[in-house]
Amino acid sequence: MPHKDPHLRALILAGGSGQRFWPLSRELSPKQLLTMFGTESLIAQAVHRILPFVQGGESISIVTNERLLDELRNDLTANADVELHAVRYIQEPVARNTAPAIALAAAIFEAEDPDAVMVVLPSDHVLEDGERWSDCVEAAIHAAHDGYLVTIGISPTRPETGYGYIRAGEPLPRHAVGTALPHAAAEFVEKPELEVAKAFVAGGQHFWNAGIFVMRASRVLEELDAAGGDEAWIADTARWVAGLPQSARTGGEAFERFSALEAISIDKAVMERSDRVAVIPARLVWNDVGSLLALEDIAPVDASGNVRVGRGVDVDSRDTVVYSTDRLVATLGVEDLIVVDTADATLVLPKERAQDVRHVVDALKEAGSVEVIESRTSLRPWGSWTVLAKGDGFQVKSVDVKPGQRLSLQRHARRSEHWVVVEGTALVTKDGEQFELAAQESVFLPIGCVHRLENPGPGPLKIVEVAVGEYLGEDDIERLEDDWRREL
Repeated sequence: MPHKDPHLRALILAGGSGQRFWPLSRELSPKQLLTMFGTESLIAQAVHRILPFVQGGESISIVTNERLLDELRNDLTANADVELHAVRYIQEPVARNTAPAIALAAAIFEAEDPDAVMVVLPSDHVLEDGERWSDCVEAAIHAAHDGYLVTIGISPTRPETGYGYIRAGEPLPRHAVGTALPHAAAEFVEKPELEVAKAFVAGGQHFWNAGIFVMRASRVLEELDAAGGDEAWIADTARWVAGLPQSARTGGEAFERFSALEAISIDKAVMERSDRVAVIPARLVWNDVGSLLALEDIAPVDASGNVRVGRGVDVDSRDTVVYSTDRLVATLGVEDLIVVDTADATLVLPKERAQDVRHVVDALKEAGSVEVIESRTSLRPWGSWTVLAKGDGFQVKSVDVKPGQRLSLQRHARRSEHWVVVEGTALVTKDGEQFELAAQESVFLPIGCVHRLENPGPGPLKIVEVAVGEYLGEDDIERLEDDWRREL
């Protein structure tokens, strides 16, 4: 079992929107919430990846923005592992790239523990754990306690031009643990040309920069201070915001100060400047899920090079990826395509344009398409809901509530609702009165009615909800009580 360092804090970066993964990802359901790369979401995988090394879920923080905070918390509190419910959240006053985000967390961690060591992880990568991963983390923690800024480098499997590389220098054997041997970092190279990338792979001294860092919180701030200029201002601002009461860290003055910071990555602001950086070469299976091409890895390839997930058939196609969440998709005689079909949007593109999906997203934003923002299904701590139909002034949802769970006690200012029980037993609260509804029974909830839905039984509860009103957005919810620590 890994050693649980009492000074270790984990920080998971989860502010990205994942535009290159549309239509599977949306602004309110970004890449880190996707589940097709395992049995749980990518962010849950990230938490589980570092959980064995910390004292508990409360030693893990997720840094994100105001818009995604509730969605991330919904996903993790819906997980069966209660350790994920204890994870803390750091809301940035405004997004300014990774250096300000990490500096803010470092200032918070240092205030709690002057000897804090922080592990920084992306929230949307696929990464092999196990003994090699454990060795890497423990070696990195050991070197970080000695003052090194440590990054884990992935052994390249191909000459990739879209990644940054780190060249390993002299070994640091006194910080080795098992299979993990740290080296002094000799050079950072950002997105090299193809021939250069080929030479890197052949030479064996360059490693992909996976964006995984381990360092003392105080060292991050010291490096920013030493750089001076805009970088020092990042450290000063982070300390100032961290010193505020938590309720004020996203207020007007914090927003103004954070907005004035340079938007800069931690690589540019700290790692590429410092002379105390170590890299740990690691032969780990890793995928940054950077584009829809990542779908090639989630199902077997057939004899014609096709990958298919979901219902459908193919005739005479080659080297094509088809991913369908529900509907039947048929392909005929196509080649080198990606086809992604969801309940409310379909995308077809050549593989070579996988990095350009954001242009489609930009065009959809300009057209005012709601499909950029949200999908039809949304996970909640108590279960989930799916939009079945929507039109002017009405919306129909299927709502699933897990056994023993309940929604918040709430009311709406701009819509009424009608609940029809399809399966299970519903315990309904309506303006202080409680009563049960069985399958095929229903209740009407007028505008302003204080209400709650609960599943008191051992089995699933499914209802159909018909909402009618001038506005049907999810922000027309006034929570009066909530079991999930969401804002009231």
